[in-house]
Amino acid sequence: MLVSVATECYNHYNYFELGQATSRPRRQSVPQGRKRRADDGEKRMKKEWTEQDLREFVRSAQAAFEDVTLTEADEEAARSWQDDGLMVDYELRNGQVDCVLRRQIVADGKVWKLQMTAPLAGNDLPEDRMSPREREMCRDDMNHDFLSGVFNRRYFETEFCTRLDEWADQHRCASLALVALDNADALRAGYGPVVMSQLVCFVANQWKKHFDRPAERVVCRLADSLFVIGCADKNCKELEEELHTLYGQMPHECVASVGLMKMVPIPQSIAVACTSEVRGRNWEAVFQLCRQRLEAVQQAGGDQVSQS
Repeated sequence: MLVSVATECYNHYNYFELGQATSRPRRQSVPQGRKRRADDGEKRMKKEWTEQDLREFVRSAQAAFEDVTLTEADEEAARSWQDDGLMVDYELRNGQVDCVLRRQIVADGKVWKLQMTAPLAGNDLPEDRMSPREREMCRDDMNHDFLSGVFNRRYFETEFCTRLDEWADQHRCASLALVALDNADALRAGYGPVVMSQLVCFVANQWKKHFDRPAERVVCRLADSLFVIGCADKNCKELEEELHTLYGQMPHECVASVGLMKMVPIPQSIAVACTSEVRGRNWEAVFQLCRQRLEAVQQAGGDQVSQS
């Protein structure tokens, strides 16, 4: 199931990134000349958007997607906006697996939230006809990032944050760490998206070796090159020390296996925040504190773990 979901999701991803909304994406071989059209599409996506451009895109996308919404972000979301790229998620609705694409875009000085939904082809999954094991496997697929294999944003927001509440009820401390691949835009521009995907997978699996116990220690991919690590029963200082040791031991280069094999540097910026640093069950405050510390690490040159 995971392979079919990943394939279909990749089709939707290319479909949106190229800005083409004339027909539903299909699984097919790439025709000659496609690369040139893709390059043109990427140029279109990088231009300055206007509100009229977005609304025209929404109207054309409605022919290909089951549901398309465009809403202006509230004032608080607009202030904290950053381009996390296209977010891909899966949702089980009425026994059917839907692919949900989300992106925040700046147009005419405003931040807009675009969401497009389409059912995955060939995924008719009426829950009343699924065994408990099949139902569990389906939900497990939707909780994992299809590229790297670690948990995804959906798992972090729906499962992990619930676990944080449980830890708070048990009077257990918990810490979050944000891990960002430094110079991600430059790496993508210099080596291309295929190598970038290899680097993301390599980094994800380095951390997964140590944070792969859902009840206590997990790593999730939040955005293109941004990960979050959650850990129970460790305060900020303890998690910082552990991450500093692990980061010092792991490789800081990865062999790119596209074209001429070469070693690609993969420096990372890492920041930590703890639940004991905020009042109550304000997990959003913990996350924002962690993000502020991550930005400080990046501004200091990256390639290091924050120190509280």
